[in-house]
Amino acid sequence: MNPDIAQAAPSLISEKLVTIAADGSASLEGGRCRACSALSFPRAQVCTECLSTEIEGVTLSSEGRLYSFSVVHQAPKGWKVPYALGYVDLPEGIRVLGHIDAPPDTIVIDQLVKLSLGVVATDASGADQSTYTFVPA
Repeated sequence: MNPDIAQAAPSLISEKLVTIAADGSASLEGGRCRACSALSFPRAQVCTECLSTEIEGVTLSSEGRLYSFSVVHQAPKGWKVPYALGYVDLPEGIRVLGHIDAPPDTIVIDQLVKLSLGVVATDASGADQSTYTFVPA
């Protein structure tokens, strides 16, 4: 994890997606259906498997394998480009989309990645905007 982010309280793009512990480590916050145990990320309001609305919060694994990625060259104003965006398969059997915080020429399909926090954009005032990212493990 970037030590500068761990020391400062980052301005998160969405506080519903990630929780930051006192030590600065990040956790993905998903959902688990109480009726059928299906997982979701982000946490769903309604289960896509059985349509139950009984969705409880669950902390997801912080490591996974990169399934696929693409390098993005155009983004909304304030977003840093180019950036790598990829799907990460977590051990729970759920696939998560997120920024891959590594030079694109070093990213390899099926590599082990771990959860981190990263600055991905700036807001209208120029303040950094952070979210969860994945970095090579």
